[in-house]
Amino acid sequence: MATLESAREAKTVLRREIGGRDGVTGIGITRAHPPQDGTGGTAARGAARGPATGRAVEPEDWVLRVNVASAEVAVPASVDGVDVEVRVVGAITASS
Repeated sequence: MATLESAREAKTVLRREIGGRDGVTGIGITRAHPPQDGTGGTAARGAARGPATGRAVEPEDWVLRVNVASAEVAVPASVDGVDVEVRVVGAITASS
C-alpha cells in the first residue's frame, strides 16, 4: 500500500528520472482502483490487485499515473514501492 505522502515522494523521483523524456506528456498521482470484471463490479476472485505488483488495493492506496504519447515510451512499473499506471493518450498539441 502506498500512502499519499509516499506517492508524492515517489513522484518527485519519477519526475527527475523521466520528466524530460520524449513522449512523456504528464506525471501525476491518483487513487489506486481495483480492476473491473467487465460487469461494473470488482474482480470476483480474491482481493483487488494493483496494476504492477499484484498487491491488494486498499481504499486509501495511491499510485503514480504517467501519460505517454505511445506505448513505446519506457516507464518503470514502480518507484520506491509505489505502483506506476501508464496511460497512452497520444501526442499533445496546441489547438487554435
